[in-house]
Amino acid sequence: MSYTTENKLSVYKASAGSGKTFRLTMEYLKLVLKNPKAYKHILAVTFTNKDTAEMKGRIIKELNKLAKSENSDMRNILCQETKLDSQVVTERAKQALSNILHDYSMFSVSTIDKFVQRV
Repeated sequence: MSYTTENKLSVYKASAGSGKTFRLTMEYLKLVLKNPKAYKHILAVTFTNKDTAEMKGRIIKELNKLAKSENSDMRNILCQETKLDSQVVTERAKQALSNILHDYSMFSVSTIDKFVQRV
């Protein structure tokens, strides 16, 4: 899997089964753990409605696990990559989850088609 970043735009290119959803979920979580209100400024674009539902579900599920201090495959990676300790991750996950659930219309994960229609 490879990606490029220019002007805060990240593009991921990968083949099927290479862990795209895991990596995209991880990158989304890193952004909202750094700033729990960042979800308003993040756009994640996928190909299909199924991909969109899966990614939204994973983000919410992982935020919930992190907020409850439950075991999460992502916690250690997130702590390493964000340089945040586990307790800070828990607190920020609570904030981010609450923010997203109370302002769900701003939680933007959509298909390319829906994004183009909005533009």
